[in-house]
Amino acid sequence: MAEAREDCVMGVEPVLKAALRQLRTVRSQRPADSADPFEFAVWREAMAGVLDELAHVMPFPQDRALACMEAEAARAEAAVLRAAARTWHHS
Repeated sequence: MAEAREDCVMGVEPVLKAALRQLRTVRSQRPADSADPFEFAVWREAMAGVLDELAHVMPFPQDRALACMEAEAARAEAAVLRAAARTWHHS
């Protein structure tokens, strides 16, 4: 039990800490505002995936629900961006 306690730094479980680190990493890869809409859509899909993973390890139900909602919103935005990218590339 003491071993597990040492892994839990300041009350944050290692899996949660890793998921938050991954969220920061993907968030930092956000394309520039002037980027191709498809490139931005790919990033939003990546954010959705990270948020889904985060939802599985969040300690509180309301935080899990929020992460799931944000993932769904990111996927919806990615779909809109992909449609815009098709229009942008064909014009």
